[in-house]
Amino acid sequence: MGKRKRSIKEILERRQRKAFDHKNEVMIGKIVGVHGIKGEVKVKSESDVFERQIKVLDTVPVYRGTKREELQLESMRRHKGLYIIKFKGLNDRTEAEERIGGEIWIDRSKQVELGEDEFYFFDLMGCEVFNEDGRKIGVVKGILEQPASHILEVEKEDGKEVLIPFLSQFVKDVDVKNKKIVVSLIEGMEE
Repeated sequence: MGKRKRSIKEILERRQRKAFDHKNEVMIGKIVGVHGIKGEVKVKSESDVFERQIKVLDTVPVYRGTKREELQLESMRRHKGLYIIKFKGLNDRTEAEERIGGEIWIDRSKQVELGEDEFYFFDLMGCEVFNEDGRKIGVVKGILEQPASHILEVEKEDGKEVLIPFLSQFVKDVDVKNKKIVVSLIEGMEE
């Protein structure tokens, strides 16, 4: 019996299958780069409560491809919309570079309590957006982090994009359970 060659289809399917099942976890951040030469990484937050969240954890699980490692937070500071994080044991740029693309997931049971107007970004993704008289505007495709406020990227039926600042004057109601957001837009926002 010769070794059966795997078909391209099987190889691709295997690649698509995630090494981890994140069913009871939420992603709170992603390592997007390195900073300086001391092993610091740049992390893009995926959660309103990233800072509060990460501070209550003894160790932070970082997933990369088929690897999972627990890293200990040494220090953290904000910098140009990202977090610069130093994990214990990562002491030079090369070690830090190996972590690029790593995702920080936490167990749902370890989530910090969210305040009334706080949401996890993944909860907002895919929400349908309606204006106050019930007309559907589109679906949330992304969240842009800006210093003044987060911005919802909403894709309309025709593929065009509407940017809505995540501020109470525009976002009137967020119903995460039913994946529904009600907004009040001012003239010109949908152009």
